Amino acid sequence: MISLIIPFFNRWDLTHRCLSDIYKFLPGENIEVVLINDASTEADCETGTAWWQKDVKPFPILYYKNKENGGFGKSMNNGAKIANGDVLIFYSNDIVMSGNFIPELSQLLAKDGNVLVGNEVIYYPGGWNEFDVDGKHIVIPYANGWFIACTKEVWKNIGGFDYETFGRFDYEDMDISVRAYELGYNIVALNSKKIVHAHQGSTVETLRIDRMAHTKQNRIKFIAKWADKLTDITIRLEGKNDGKRSGENT
Repeated sequence: MISLIIPFFNRWDLTHRCLSDIYKFLPGENIEVVLINDASTEADCETGTAWWQKDVKPFPILYYKNKENGGFGKSMNNGAKIANGDVLIFYSNDIVMSGNFIPELSQLLAKDGNVLVGNEVIYYPGGWNEFDVDGKHIVIPYANGWFIACTKEVWKNIGGFDYETFGRFDYEDMDISVRAYELGYNIVALNSKKIVHAHQGSTVETLRIDRMAHTKQNRIKFIAKWADKLTDITIRLEGKNDGKRSGENT
């Protein structure tokens, strides 16, 4: 079974569209959806979920509501705890789907299950994945957090998102990618054109937070956590890829 874990905060219209896409394009068998309500304040999040669970039933829908707004990492971790799938897909509710991407993912994982999959892997210098360590400028490839997938075994070994360090958002996808590298897992890009991140939604209540200040603070936390290991990880990646761009699905 494959579990799609989808957290949301308010904006039920996005989650409803997301579920409609899953209903339209993915096979009902061998699929379950895990909805994590991140302490939404709008009533239609409850009524909308209930409608999908009781009246539509195209696939099993598990539902959990956080007692307080915990953010991306905590919501995804809570979803993983109740998911039944052998494969976990951490899926943003503002993804727009145009076709069944599951065969592509299944083929990739059948080739090598000991990987962390991102539909988009940022292997190029993107600013926040660039670091100066020991006099050397390095770039850390990472799986962009809007779509990350792996087997349940890999997820258990990685240990989930570090929301205790990074809070409600930012750098948690970079962090989990580095932890995957540390454990010897590759980061692999799915690069499916059937799913696109629309950048419309949020799993957290961000309006009350100075986003840039929070991002800068999390960068400091990330460097403090990994600075003594980033150089070694980069050397390992360069050797493993033998000149190829890290993160490519080849």
